[in-house]
Amino acid sequence: MTEWPCLVLPYDKRYTVVWLSPATVRMVSNNGPPLPMPMQVPPGHMVQQIVDENGILTHVILSPQPPGMPPGPPMTVGYYGGPNGTPQQMYPSYNHQGYPPYAAQYPHHHAQPPHMHTMGTPHHLHTTPPPNQTCNSHTHSHIHTGTPHSHSPNEDGRKQRQKQRLQEKLQKRRETANYYCGQNHTQHAMSPRKANNLNGDTRKGEVQSGNSSSDDGQEVEEERKKIKQLLGEMSQPTVSNVESRSALICLSPPEFGHNHDIQSADFKYELQLSEKKDSKFKPVYNGEATEITLKDLRPCTEFFLKVSCIWNGIKGEPTEPISFKTDPCEPDPPPVPKLVSKSKTWLLVKWNAAADNGSRISSYFLEYDKGLGEHHFVEVYSGLPSLRQYKVTKLNASTRYLFRLAASNALGKSKYSETVCFYTSGSVPSQPDPPMCSEQFVKALTISWIRRPNDDEFTLQMEDVATGHGFLNVYNGQDLSYRIRNLRRNTEYKFRLQSSNEEGSSKWSDIVCYHTLPDRPSPPTKLQLKGKIHSHSFRVIWEPPRDNGGAEITNYILQIGDGCSYCTKHSGIDREYSCDDAQPGTTYHVHVACISAGGQSDWCDPLSITTQPVVPGPCLSPKLHGKPKATSLHLRWAPPSYEGGDAVSEYDVIMTNPDNTTREVYRGRECECVVAGLLPGRPYLFQVRPINKAGAGPWSDSLEVVSGPGVPDPPKMPAVSCRSPHCATITWEEPVNNGARITDYRLEWQQRTDTEFVQLYCGSALSYEVKGTLNPATSYSFRVQALNSAGAGPFSAIATCMTPPSSPGPVMSVRASATATSIHLVWKEPLNNGSPILSYNINVGEKLVMSVDNILDYVIDDLVPETTYRIRVQAVNEIGVGAFSSPVKVATHSLPPSPPSIECISMGSNTLKLKWGDGKNPDMVDYCLEMLRDNGSFHPIYHGRGQSHKVNKLNELTDYQFRIYAINEAGHGPHSDIYTFSTTKAPPPPVKSPHVCDIQLDSCTVEWPMIKPMGQDPILYTVQIQRLSAREHEYKQVYHGADTRCLIDRLLPQTDYQVRVCAVRQSVEEKGEHLTGAYSPGVRFVTLSPKPASTSTSETSTTSLTARIHEAPSLTDQQWAIIILIVFALCAVVIAILAQQIIAYTNGGGSFGAGSPSAGTTLIPDGSSKQ
Repeated sequence: MTEWPCLVLPYDKRYTVVWLSPATVRMVSNNGPPLPMPMQVPPGHMVQQIVDENGILTHVILSPQPPGMPPGPPMTVGYYGGPNGTPQQMYPSYNHQGYPPYAAQYPHHHAQPPHMHTMGTPHHLHTTPPPNQTCNSHTHSHIHTGTPHSHSPNEDGRKQRQKQRLQEKLQKRRETANYYCGQNHTQHAMSPRKANNLNGDTRKGEVQSGNSSSDDGQEVEEERKKIKQLLGEMSQPTVSNVESRSALICLSPPEFGHNHDIQSADFKYELQLSEKKDSKFKPVYNGEATEITLKDLRPCTEFFLKVSCIWNGIKGEPTEPISFKTDPCEPDPPPVPKLVSKSKTWLLVKWNAAADNGSRISSYFLEYDKGLGEHHFVEVYSGLPSLRQYKVTKLNASTRYLFRLAASNALGKSKYSETVCFYTSGSVPSQPDPPMCSEQFVKALTISWIRRPNDDEFTLQMEDVATGHGFLNVYNGQDLSYRIRNLRRNTEYKFRLQSSNEEGSSKWSDIVCYHTLPDRPSPPTKLQLKGKIHSHSFRVIWEPPRDNGGAEITNYILQIGDGCSYCTKHSGIDREYSCDDAQPGTTYHVHVACISAGGQSDWCDPLSITTQPVVPGPCLSPKLHGKPKATSLHLRWAPPSYEGGDAVSEYDVIMTNPDNTTREVYRGRECECVVAGLLPGRPYLFQVRPINKAGAGPWSDSLEVVSGPGVPDPPKMPAVSCRSPHCATITWEEPVNNGARITDYRLEWQQRTDTEFVQLYCGSALSYEVKGTLNPATSYSFRVQALNSAGAGPFSAIATCMTPPSSPGPVMSVRASATATSIHLVWKEPLNNGSPILSYNINVGEKLVMSVDNILDYVIDDLVPETTYRIRVQAVNEIGVGAFSSPVKVATHSLPPSPPSIECISMGSNTLKLKWGDGKNPDMVDYCLEMLRDNGSFHPIYHGRGQSHKVNKLNELTDYQFRIYAINEAGHGPHSDIYTFSTTKAPPPPVKSPHVCDIQLDSCTVEWPMIKPMGQDPILYTVQIQRLSAREHEYKQVYHGADTRCLIDRLLPQTDYQVRVCAVRQSVEEKGEHLTGAYSPGVRFVTLSPKPASTSTSETSTTSLTARIHEAPSLTDQQWAIIILIVFALCAVVIAILAQQIIAYTNGGGSFGAGSPSAGTTLIPDGSSKQ
């Protein structure tokens, strides 16, 4: 609901009737207190009855928001021009369809009445819209909510008690207003007869409320006076940041105590400003802000300021005026210089004084352009402010000069004044050249001429011989060309030109003659067909145009086309044409134009002609689609290259059997058919012909096809023979081929019973030898199938075999730990390959040290310190010895090692990866890596046996120093030399997920958060997009720049896209170097689909819902993986619960859940229970 424009009328000094839309209002006048009146309003309207503190009853009729009536605009604040300037005051601006604010016309109405009778939803009546304060776009114009000031310990106790009583009365008054709202809503539901009784002698309900309102009027008035008194106790404003043209005003809200519901945010403030303390103050601001910046003040001027506080329409007394003075500044731009007198060689220029803005003007600066243009100003005079004129000499005659002026004082130099143009005197211009004709038209001529240095104005005269009036003026001005209109076509006119300046006019130029052009003729008429239309020819004729444009027709052009494009077939003076190369059954469009000296006419209306059709041409021989089957095949053919001028209506297909009999197998409109009922492996011939309205065309060439064979029978069970533990031979016999030669055999095997068969061999041989892929003492299964041109036949019966045992496999995972004189070996048991392992052989170097029993560890003693040994282990079973393990090199302990050299293998912006040694550490030496800190001492950052370490949390482009030493059982060695390495620049951080908005049919807007600049290097952004609907796997770059938003266009409607953004750091020091950051997570969106035309709202909603269902994107592989993982997790939880219940049931010997005592049962140590 929205307020309508209203009209307020006083009635009997007691009531004020307000209507906001057409309604029937019955007004009642009583000498007693105001009573709610029943109102008759149109359907859909609402009534509000308001009683203010003066006892005035106001009826407000509300209706729905009318179409085309926008809400009132927010408050705007203008500039303060000063008391003596233009009255540009900072008032709130209300413009609601041309109706002024109510409070401005009727001051006795308040913004929010203390009590109101409301029927319907509440509305803001007689209140201004919430202001959107702006003060010259300054940041201090926003509302700053300040905390209330603490009470002074010397505050009068009587004021505190008065405030407490005031709050209690306000609360009581609100409860009374709420009661009136309920009574008024009930009364509006009454009938008109009951309403009349209500206004008669019998007064119920609302009469008592009216009396109560009249009694409380005086109390409310007292309350308003107390509130106004408290608002007038507001502290004076503070003025800071005073500059030459601006000042910051800070306000403090008045104090209302802690036990009230009046918040400081509910206050409004009115600022009044004046340049004299005793003169009239003018309002410059009205709003809720506590910090206001006044701009456009007069420099070096003393201002007086006072503030009033407003709450709920109650305005307190203003504060005492405070004064502040703005600072002086540079002068204002001077007025434009004026020309006093001139000659051919000098100009006398004079100017008025400029405003000094509080500091006396010290000098003026006069500049001119030397006649070269406004970009080449040079200073010609600089002097005292008392001399405000200057004579510029040594100038050229009849020359244009530009001047500008500036002033300066002790605080700076002003801006230059506006540029002014002055001319020196000259001589009378000489006789000009004859005017030229630059453009010719049918009814107009464009005459142009050349300007000379001493020409100011031109006069052009024209003579029309047909009229006999002689030369008449047609133009007088400074332009260099003029178009003369409303002339006759194909007519000769005479022209002459005269130039003038301040010194006088020149002689007339020589007379020249120019012609207007003839007009274009109208199109030819009566284009028609002559004679009968044949399959390959027709004849047309036409008549001359009605208007030849003032010139004779010299040529006719005839064009023939298909309605969109035409080609010229005839050009000449003849008005008849015969077309002999027409195509049968084709529609031709013919139009004609004529040509004269005025040009070519428009084309006449086209004439449509359709020739007679003929029988179509032959089709190509039909083609076989797919492989022929044993009993059927699929044929396809192309339409004929020539249809005879009419569309083919159907096709006829015949088949010739192996016994030379012929039958029709298809007749229809399609260009394909399936022929069934064939015999396998038989040859057949097929022909096709097209048919149209003119008849059947010739038969096509024959296609010979042999029907397909059948699949072969399954082979017999293959025979398998194992030649060794790792080799086996499989053989099989050829099965029946069923009409087609067997091309391949497919052999499959199964390594374990719990796995599926996999292909082992595919070829034409009848046997296959498996080598190297078999394991000893293992069972294998084999099967085979035959393949021919018809497909793969069934598999044979499964054949199984068991490979014999062999020597053990190589020993794996040999580990060694050395001391000074011994080596401890540990290994894992290898595969026995069907025969148990009996012992192990240990080889040290090239000599066999010993053979040990079936154990998995052994200690080799009596070794030489600081010596490297090469050790291998070998397993032995009944079949023989296995292969040696991979050699293990072990070195006995030595003296404390020397430090290795350090090298940096990778450098990052905040990381350095260091490496030392040769990558091998057989002696198990520990290393301690140290780094130099800011305090000048080295601290360890790594201790271990590794030979590389990555140092993190470093600063970019910074040098760091490192050193290292080695440690073994003998102790730690000396420190190495100090190595210095530097970090590189850091790539930009990844961008957060972008936001896609303003999605249209073929475009959208992508926005993303900005990344802070990294040092002096600017940050660019790269936007890539991927279309998901087309299964594209690559992103395409659509934007690269510094903005944080971009518009992506040329998108496909109703298409699923994914967009991502990355940041690029552009190096300032090294040009051309770019560091690209990680891409943001991809954001998916769907472009809008075109809205289909619909006749009802239900069809539109159904179509929109269907479109949304079809536009739902399919799940990605990652989403499916997450769903499957969740399902497995839920299944695991259910299985665990079931297993726990089964275990409990088994241990307790009862049903599920019987293992734990029920509620209320106490367990006794002897195993019994007690309730």
